[in-house]
Amino acid sequence: MRWSYCLVLISILASVPSAEALKIMGGDLVSIDSPIADDLFAGGNTVNVNAPVDSAFIAGGNVFINAPIKGDLVVAGGVVDLNSDVGGKVVAAGGTINLAGDVERNVVMAGGQVRILPSASVGIDAAITGADVYHAGDVAGTLWVSAGSFENEGTAGVVKFSIWERDEAADEPKPFISTFTVLMILGFLLVGLLYVRLFPEGFGAVDLEMRRSPPINLLTGLGLIVALIILIPISILSVIGLPLGLLLMALFVAVLLVANLFVSFSLGRWIVSYAKRDMGEISSFVLGYAILSVLFLVPYLGSVLWIFSTALGFGGIVAVLNESRRRG
Repeated sequence: MRWSYCLVLISILASVPSAEALKIMGGDLVSIDSPIADDLFAGGNTVNVNAPVDSAFIAGGNVFINAPIKGDLVVAGGVVDLNSDVGGKVVAAGGTINLAGDVERNVVMAGGQVRILPSASVGIDAAITGADVYHAGDVAGTLWVSAGSFENEGTAGVVKFSIWERDEAADEPKPFISTFTVLMILGFLLVGLLYVRLFPEGFGAVDLEMRRSPPINLLTGLGLIVALIILIPISILSVIGLPLGLLLMALFVAVLLVANLFVSFSLGRWIVSYAKRDMGEISSFVLGYAILSVLFLVPYLGSVLWIFSTALGFGGIVAVLNESRRRG
């Protein structure tokens, strides 16, 4: 199944050793013009990597890798051009992906149009899925391709190709990840970074609460969400309860929007703790947010995970607020 390659991205992200420091960049136009001997997290409408970077996680409308990446590269965008060499693994998702450089290890790419150009080589294996896949480079190991159409003019140790069913191929010209989705992910990332910087104690308290009793917080969150979905319309329809209903609705929507930010922070802290690494609050949040964002893109599974994550965050926030009220 073509979407299953998304799960490879999660496993790679979770296995990357945490760095002691991170370089985080964002904006409409992001250009890396001087070397970064560190891990780069970047997002923007257009991202240009014009200088060497140790490793990178990049999301954007248009992403252009024009300089070597020493380690692993994880990238998502509308257009992704990989014009330089990568010393580790490559995981890419986008509308159009062009691989022109050399990759020392494995490659996983999913998109509308995916091309391995003649100048490209892959050191081990490559797994590719897309509506239109073109291969003219060299893959040392096995090349797995799942596509609507596949043109093979390159070389590989072994080629394994499966064609999509007709209805799948017809649907796939749509981008793997839309510009709107990218902007939403980047927007909430910026909001989360701001909140973590302004309210680190609040995030820490919710993190401790969610980790202390995940099942209780999950069930509490689910129960409250269902109850509020029923209560809010009833309150709004009554004249006396209209102000209360509108207030509840505003608070309900606000908490739902930020619930996953708290879960992202907690997930990042848990991964860092499990890996016995030392990372700051901002870096932990970015790590957890990146993993959750990609998981939410997986069809069907992503929707279920979003519901559970939102409920867990909702329950954790309510528990902390309730505890603060009792102490105050």
